[in-house]
Amino acid sequence: MKEKDEKKENLKNEKETNKTVRNNSKKIEESKNKSQNSAKSSETKETKVIETKLGKIEYKETNKPKTEDKSSKSKEEKVSKETSTTKSENKLKDSPKTKIKKEKKSKKWLLVVILLIILIVLALMVLYTSITPRSSVNNLLTNLKNGNKFMAGLNIDYDELISVLDSTIALEGGSSMSNLEKECFNELSWEITGESVENTNATVTATITTKNFRQVLLNWIEKISEVLEAQDDIDTAQNLQLLEESLVQDNVDTRTNEVTINLERRGLTWKVVINDEFIDAIYPGMTQVLDVMEQLSNELQQENAQTDAQ
Repeated sequence: MKEKDEKKENLKNEKETNKTVRNNSKKIEESKNKSQNSAKSSETKETKVIETKLGKIEYKETNKPKTEDKSSKSKEEKVSKETSTTKSENKLKDSPKTKIKKEKKSKKWLLVVILLIILIVLALMVLYTSITPRSSVNNLLTNLKNGNKFMAGLNIDYDELISVLDSTIALEGGSSMSNLEKECFNELSWEITGESVENTNATVTATITTKNFRQVLLNWIEKISEVLEAQDDIDTAQNLQLLEESLVQDNVDTRTNEVTINLERRGLTWKVVINDEFIDAIYPGMTQVLDVMEQLSNELQQENAQTDAQ
């Protein structure tokens, strides 16, 4: 009896275990099907173990991935697109081709500005020099007083005007006389009293006051004689220095001359004609001393020639 009861219980237990196994296997199958359906989008996997009376059963269960936020994704895409476009724009800006184009544009603008400045300067020069004979004389005397050779040369042949000093002190090789010229004309003053124009010729009457060059040359001759007592010869540099010293001596006064200045129309400008009257107005008394010096020189030459003949 007891054996029969034990067999019945064993059969009953086996049926229950089989039942639980079948149930567990069904659950495993269901979980497998679910995991297969979500396997495409899964990111992490976990392994689970089911213990039964028949043994351990292992299976892998996948977790459902987190759903991504579409709005955040679209925002990220927009940001990436914007950054890519800005990068591409920066690359274009910094590319050597764009740099060359910028340099060419800047050079063109610079050339345009330079040309405009040149045209403006030329226009001002034309207006400055071609207004009237009266204004031309006024501009000339102003520039002589200020030591502006270039602007003075627009209204007179400046080299011819200054050659009077050149021949007087026997300059060699066109030595610089900038300081000397400033000292010559720094006390110029004038008053223009009249003007007359006839076709391409004109006359301007003026009263000009400047240094007494007769006294300047007398001072200079005296200085030269003092130097020659101590040495045999004087070079050009010494000549210039002695003449500059003579120009600023205290005994140099001023002289005033009324002069009629002749002008000629040359192109767009009025230019002063250099003659003896104008030279005497700019260098008052100089021609008188030069004439005396020339006369003395001729007399010395004649005396030397007579002594050589005897």
